[in-house]
Amino acid sequence: MNDSTWTWISGSDKVNEPGVYGTRRESSSRNVPGARNGAVGWYDSEKQQYWLFGGHGYATNSTVGA
Repeated sequence: MNDSTWTWISGSDKVNEPGVYGTRRESSSRNVPGARNGAVGWYDSEKQQYWLFGGHGYATNSTVGA
């Protein structure tokens, strides 16, 4: 694989999909952010963390702006 190849890892591939946020302060592999428009994301390989910033999208049951 090279830098120009994308791989789908997880989460929904549906438009307007609400997020699954689980219980506060408890991690879960089932937690995923809602669909977003205009957000920026990046992966910190040193800390093995994915960061998602801003955008307009979906909470668990409604549309929210960030």
